[in-house]
Amino acid sequence: MASQTLHILGVMTGTSCDGLDAACISISKDGWTPLWSAARPYPSHLRKEVLDFQRPKSRVSAQEWLDLHRRLGEWYGRELKRIISKNGVPDAIANHGQTIAHYPAKGHRGITLQMGEPTRIAHATGITVVSNFRDGDMAAGGQGAPLTPLFHRLLAQGIDKSSRGISIHNLGGISNLTYIGPEDFLLAFDTGPANIWIDAATERATKGKRKFDKGGKLALTGEIDWPAMDRLLKHPYFSKSAPKSTGRDDFPVEYFFKNTKAKGANLVATATALTVESIAQAYEKVILARKLPLSTIYFCGGGAQNPAILAALSERLPAVKITTLAQVGLDGQLIEAQAFAFYGFLSLLGQPLGGSWTGAASFGPPGHIVPGKNWLALARKIQEVS
Repeated sequence: MASQTLHILGVMTGTSCDGLDAACISISKDGWTPLWSAARPYPSHLRKEVLDFQRPKSRVSAQEWLDLHRRLGEWYGRELKRIISKNGVPDAIANHGQTIAHYPAKGHRGITLQMGEPTRIAHATGITVVSNFRDGDMAAGGQGAPLTPLFHRLLAQGIDKSSRGISIHNLGGISNLTYIGPEDFLLAFDTGPANIWIDAATERATKGKRKFDKGGKLALTGEIDWPAMDRLLKHPYFSKSAPKSTGRDDFPVEYFFKNTKAKGANLVATATALTVESIAQAYEKVILARKLPLSTIYFCGGGAQNPAILAALSERLPAVKITTLAQVGLDGQLIEAQAFAFYGFLSLLGQPLGGSWTGAASFGPPGHIVPGKNWLALARKIQEVS
């Protein structure tokens, strides 16, 4: 008899605020398969507000915070209702939400905020929503990030069945790696800024005409501000030991601009070089220095489409194969949305999402569940799955 399956729609809007990615998967105890996906652009007015809220010394009232939370939830709800009408109705929606603030700390004191009111999504779609995935890990003493390693390990089983160590590395607004070593040894952390600085540099260099450095063209034509690189690499985050996580709060774009005199393409080249060097140093100090095997790094996320980053990393880490998940038949742009669909499944089963790689010292309650009109039918399916 075949196992009961659930169709879960994972939804991701990353730190870059460049759009909404939705990926629906079919999942059971026996495994998972992708079903369909969709993408939507971020409304310019909402994107501006989200970025403005995160600027250093931003002064926003409690009412303004709550109103943005509501309006983001309504935007998710409208877009997902349209997407679902064209592609099919899932059993649940797993919405990561828009990260506005992320402050990891020792001693169970970490706090994080992902906006996009889930009850507005459940109301608009009628579907049960799972959200707030990071809070439970922080309650257990973890960093609340990165959360994708469990899903990355699942992907790795189909990518490389040898005992050699590999890494799946996401290049989103923030860069983070998941190292999977022999005997499923898992190590994961954020390495530092990626597209949040590169995109901001591109917008400034092109006076707002471009939102990102397509094909790495600006970076490849610019010259690197090496004195700025020296200053930026002294940021205290880079010397922290794992487990660790970061975000715009540690790396505001204003910090980057303040520490470089570069302009135009040189500004983009410098932001790109900082991303490359911080990644290379992370692998050298944390993995290679420990003599852990590392054969291949598979990149995903928006930055995986930037040849300037990949080429520079091939030069910096010549003994390691640098490639992308796309090269092994996976859509690297959908990995995080698929991951949160997976975490929606785990949350419905009451299973934790973090682990030793986040620093969680005990059971971390999973995502929060907002029942939709389909809750009773979904609850019966969950019983059959579990």
